Amino acid sequence: MIVVGAALAVGALAAPAWAHVQVEADPGSPGATNATLKIMAAGESGTAGTSKLEVVADPAIPADQVTLVSGPSGWTLTPGTGGGFTLAGPALAKGTDAEASLKVIKLPDAPQVTFKVVQTYSDGEVVRWIELTGADGKEPDNPAPIVKLSPGVASAISPAPANDADAAPAAHSGALARTGAGDRVLALAAGLLLLSGGWSIAAGAGRRKRVLVRG
Repeated sequence: MIVVGAALAVGALAAPAWAHVQVEADPGSPGATNATLKIMAAGESGTAGTSKLEVVADPAIPADQVTLVSGPSGWTLTPGTGGGFTLAGPALAKGTDAEASLKVIKLPDAPQVTFKVVQTYSDGEVVRWIELTGADGKEPDNPAPIVKLSPGVASAISPAPANDADAAPAAHSGALARTGAGDRVLALAAGLLLLSGGWSIAAGAGRRKRVLVRG
């Protein structure tokens, strides 16, 4: 039983934590005016930093209704293709999350807004956070953040991916939880140590049992 439990622990620890993008709206009501929109994109590349975020909302938020309040140093906001907008500037340091605060004249008058985000790294890597949950309800690998709006709600934040346990606190703190490759290696090592300990305990128990039988 100990060995089985240790093996299960290894599987849980070694499972990858999904990188993600989160969007928060404040106020979180349909059609809210002068709303603050916060976009948070995890820096998950092991070789480069984020240099650009291309955002398209559905229902659309016209680029001329969006202004940049704060963001990474040197980043600017420009109209993007397809009716969205682009945040770009000097590449962030490797492993740094990209966070920007925007002011929106009016949020869409809808129960939810889907934000499709294309994240570009300084080495040319592109991650497309544009996938939607299928009919089977299975979480996609690269989910598009969806902000659900409700009348009278002070703020609304897109949920963390269901298979990212590390991201759970983000909904409360407004910060983006991130688990990088280094963290997963440490988790795997811990799991292997636990498995080794389970084998040792089981083997010891077996030896003690044989001694008692012989006695």
